[in-house]
Amino acid sequence: MLNHELFPVFCISALNDMGSGRLMGFIDNVAPAAADLKPEQSVNGKEIPSKKEAPTAVFVFKTVHQPNLGQVTFFKVMSGEVKLNDKLVNSRSGETETLNQLFIMDGKERKQVTRLTVGDIGASLKLKYTETNDTLSQEGYDVVIKPIQYPQPRIRRAIFAVNTKDEEKLSESLRKIHSQDPTVLISFSNETRQQILACQGELHLATIDWTLKNIYGVEARFEKPKISFRETIQRSSSATYRHKKQSGGSGQFAEVHMKIEPWLEGMEEPDGFNLRGKEQVDLPWDGKLVFYNCIVGGVIDQRYLPSIMKGILEVMEKGPLTGSYIRDVRVMVYDGKMHSVDSNDISFKIAGAHAFKEAFLNASPKLLEPAMELTVTVPEEMVGNVMTELQTRRSIIQGIDNSNNYHILRCIAPEAELFGFSSELRSLTKGRATFKSVFSSYQPVPANVQKDLVRVGEDN
Repeated sequence: MLNHELFPVFCISALNDMGSGRLMGFIDNVAPAAADLKPEQSVNGKEIPSKKEAPTAVFVFKTVHQPNLGQVTFFKVMSGEVKLNDKLVNSRSGETETLNQLFIMDGKERKQVTRLTVGDIGASLKLKYTETNDTLSQEGYDVVIKPIQYPQPRIRRAIFAVNTKDEEKLSESLRKIHSQDPTVLISFSNETRQQILACQGELHLATIDWTLKNIYGVEARFEKPKISFRETIQRSSSATYRHKKQSGGSGQFAEVHMKIEPWLEGMEEPDGFNLRGKEQVDLPWDGKLVFYNCIVGGVIDQRYLPSIMKGILEVMEKGPLTGSYIRDVRVMVYDGKMHSVDSNDISFKIAGAHAFKEAFLNASPKLLEPAMELTVTVPEEMVGNVMTELQTRRSIIQGIDNSNNYHILRCIAPEAELFGFSSELRSLTKGRATFKSVFSSYQPVPANVQKDLVRVGEDN
């Protein structure tokens, strides 16, 4: 226990007062005393001196939001002393917190105290800038205590308020849930326009649903998250588009000729063009747009080229196949026409967008899907069933390792196929298998799957 190699687990019922005496007896007679534990360490590997005379440092290990009290922050004094009305600096935010209230918890009862010393566990109310895993220390004592490492989420769901009027209330409730339980992650996808909740499993999700409904009064619904696909091209293509509009007075006129090609890292510059300028755009959603000015003879004024590129980028934000982001394309604008009176920025923006879209659709467009690096640890007698399940989810096995009668499967799996995998794996292995996944790369979608996805996009 001193080396954190053994963690005893006790089953008790506080409601029926069963087992609590044995738990307290174990803590008193067997568990190591706080003074016997190894000193805590900072993130840079330095030991935190467990002395009353040392500079003050406390570690926040729990946050609770209570209806009548607001935010309750629980902490352990790692070094020095904490006194009522002390001002401590948050190492993460740099903000100064004033501990206007200090108390220790005795069940539901709060006992006010004026000071806490090293080794004590206490709480304070309504700290403005402090969350779980933060370090608070006295001014001038620059220390960050090693944070708690939380497990990565196992499942993801898109979450919506059943009553659209409760969307703001839902967001605030989810923020409080994350504050109390950092293993619940909340994010918003600008691409899919969905709020995403990630947690540890179906039971965890059911607990969150219950909390929203019964504690915060918000009824939520959960859906399968949309997948963030990418669109790109497989060959070169050319297109010409003339934009002409006359509505009395000055009209609109622009004509753009362009060629597009797949972009690859380290590829040679395009042949057959008079390259007069190059701009490389690192796209916010990853990938690149490489834009070449190949205009000769002044057929398009230089000042209109940024408008053409702006029109191209607008199309790239919502690709013509499924409305997903486009990536890794290079564009050569090599010819066109303009009018001394009717040509303007908006005309060339429209012409550039239409020319790019037409060229894109004629360049063998391809969908890319996010692929995850999946690691599954499973008892050796259950490997066959798990491998069959992985293969039905279009997974590619990369390797198998052995460790203590367990097999560790390493594979690449499409994110779109992992929905429900956590529950299926638990069912197949009676809860004995575990897995973790991290983003790997974008991979081409099989032709039959792409056909179905494009059809769904057209229907929508």
